[in-house]
Amino acid sequence: MKALSAKPAVRTGIRCSATQTATLAKPSVKDMKALNVTKSSLVSSQGGETTRNLDGVVYHITYDAAKDEVVVVDRKLGLRFPTAVDEQNRIRIDTSSPQPHAVAGFSPDALAPVLRGDAPGAEIINCRAAMIGYFGIVIAEFATGQSALAQLSSPAGAAGALALAVGVLAASVAPAIAGKVAPSRVIPDDNDPFPDRPLPYAWNALAEKVNGRVAMMGTLGLILFEQFARGGAALF
Repeated sequence: MKALSAKPAVRTGIRCSATQTATLAKPSVKDMKALNVTKSSLVSSQGGETTRNLDGVVYHITYDAAKDEVVVVDRKLGLRFPTAVDEQNRIRIDTSSPQPHAVAGFSPDALAPVLRGDAPGAEIINCRAAMIGYFGIVIAEFATGQSALAQLSSPAGAAGALALAVGVLAASVAPAIAGKVAPSRVIPDDNDPFPDRPLPYAWNALAEKVNGRVAMMGTLGLILFEQFARGGAALF
């Protein structure tokens, strides 16, 4: 009998695609949340701007005459809600699908995912500062011959570390304050999908966290090694 030859296995590239889900239907106008203000009163008696406090949330309502559009935002959380006008001319909003909007000031409530010490975003901020800080310490050691601890304990070094922390925090929350992304999306999720792209091994949220942890441990290890193994002398 003639032996059957096995076909060589074809190796395909690894790809990571988002799971296709059914598109959620938009709620009907009557199912949207009423704000107890009519469009006509907003335009005429309210002067095109008013607020409503419902369930502890303050909604800022404005009328854009150029677009003939009602705009409803939660400035505290940096959210804008899709609007509709029902048959009674009342303004309603869809609270299930808000869009990013500029945060009014430095709102602790809106930026809680970053500012809270137990939030996942706090670790990412520390990781980013550690990666930049480690690089700066190494460059300073080459340039000045000072050890890492000597740099950080000096007035200039302490001021630089504080400025770095504030700068990293400000840069991280800037997209939310500007209304480019929702505050909850300032820090990327480790489980974010990468649809229709090759699986990213280097540039993703998890890699940033791992690299940041390595930088934090590297900075601590550098300080301990220089102090105990080199008598406080710089490594570089």
